[in-house]
Amino acid sequence: MKYLFQFLCVFSVAVLTGCIHELPVPPSGSKPRAVVYSELVAGKKVEMRIGKSKSVGQDVDNNFETITDATVQLQDMNGTLLEQLHYVKDTSTNMAFYRGNTRIESNRAYKVKVEMPGVGLATAFPVTPGPIKVELQDTLRTTLNGRPVLRFHFNIQGSSAKQFIVMEALKQMVQLDTVFFYNQQRYRVRDRRALFNQVKDLPGVTFYKDTLYLNSYLRIPCYTQDENADNNQVGGLNENYNSILFTQNSNKPLNTLLYINATALTAGSTEGGDPPIGRVLVNVKSVSPDYYNFLLTYEKVRRNPGLNSLIQAIQLRNNVANGLGIVGGCSQMSYSLYYDKL
Repeated sequence: MKYLFQFLCVFSVAVLTGCIHELPVPPSGSKPRAVVYSELVAGKKVEMRIGKSKSVGQDVDNNFETITDATVQLQDMNGTLLEQLHYVKDTSTNMAFYRGNTRIESNRAYKVKVEMPGVGLATAFPVTPGPIKVELQDTLRTTLNGRPVLRFHFNIQGSSAKQFIVMEALKQMVQLDTVFFYNQQRYRVRDRRALFNQVKDLPGVTFYKDTLYLNSYLRIPCYTQDENADNNQVGGLNENYNSILFTQNSNKPLNTLLYINATALTAGSTEGGDPPIGRVLVNVKSVSPDYYNFLLTYEKVRRNPGLNSLIQAIQLRNNVANGLGIVGGCSQMSYSLYYDKL
């Protein structure tokens, strides 16, 4: 019987191995489409990430090419041009970075138009919610399921309309530099180091340390123990998430606890020296419904990134007509925490 069992095991492995075939990716004739990602935050200047989709295939470089010649416009709902955004070189991402000087208003509808050669016109109609009212009750260093965490106790006031609440934590990278003044001119050492070394000891030359906050962020894992969180639709209360999500009914306050991973607060606190030097940002947001649906489905996709025939495919929500991506409206309260020596 022992030999029969061993034979059956070997036979089963052989059969399963024989059923595995590497299938080539079929060719695709689809045309490229505009890819637009933006979070329009009330009170902040408009920024957008722009790219161009690619067909999936063998030996295809799936990195976005940098699109520097796109026409990116922010309009009001009537089509009146508010501003045409300009391209800004940014090496922190493969997508092209476009920026404007218009500050986004809360409780307002906008129209976004993106046009690039060979792709055509893509549009989105984001709406920014009204101002969010948040009270931070207290913070506490503690543990959660054996993990060191920092706990935040938030109370979010209700609104006359349903609110879609998003909580997240980020580590914003910083660059430490020195500014010096020579012959009534202002310089940065990182740009003119040779000159600084030459003149730093001369009379009248002054300098001071400076901190530059970069447009580069790392996400800090977040946790919740609140059964009313929509994250329960995704993976339960013991999972870590990019963001904690709530649907807040009208005129009903939300009193909840947010936990963030404490090992990500201080530079060099983990093996290998990560995370880098920066400041911690904890954001509590009220976002537009389509943006909320995108973030919720993204949490689901994170838990099923590959192709598995036993799991139903999840499609990311999209609100860019004739394109791909999301342009979301957002009103937020942001809390800055400084653990690193800057």
